[in-house]
Amino acid sequence: MYLDEATARERLGFNFGALLAQSDALAESGVIEAKTKKETSPLARSFATRETALREELAHFRRSEENISKQLHAKCREVTELEARVLSLQIRVFKLEEADEVSKSTITGLERRSISYEVQLGQVEAELHQQAKRFEEAEAELTGDVFDAYDAGFGDALAQVVCAYPRMDITPFTVSNCVENGQIVPRVLP
Repeated sequence: MYLDEATARERLGFNFGALLAQSDALAESGVIEAKTKKETSPLARSFATRETALREELAHFRRSEENISKQLHAKCREVTELEARVLSLQIRVFKLEEADEVSKSTITGLERRSISYEVQLGQVEAELHQQAKRFEEAEAELTGDVFDAYDAGFGDALAQVVCAYPRMDITPFTVSNCVENGQIVPRVLP
């Protein structure tokens, strides 16, 4: 803020123009004589002193104005730097929000795939359970078929023995017996 001399004088309560006008009016009316002019010289000195004080104060105000302008300029530079940082942070936040949206989309896709895989896993587990049941049934059937074939073969072998030795007692010979230490004993199944 620039302070001119008139404003500075007015602020100090000193209106030089009014004093001059009064002095001129008195001089024209003849009231002021040479002696009075001598008496006005202290007034002129007072005026000069006050004018010097006003000029010093004006210089002080101008220096203050320059300092304040420098401070204002520094603050404006600081605000500009802060605004640049804020803009940079806003851009970073925007990029992070975009990345967040991409991540959310990826997570949603992964969740869908996970659900799909869980469904497929459930189907595979059910199929494995069914295959295990079918395997057990097939194993039981094959075991029965093998036992039946073994029993039939054993029966055929006994029939051949009876054919060769018709009077021989074949009742101790069964599929569930075995020979241990030269004796026919019941087979112990594991």
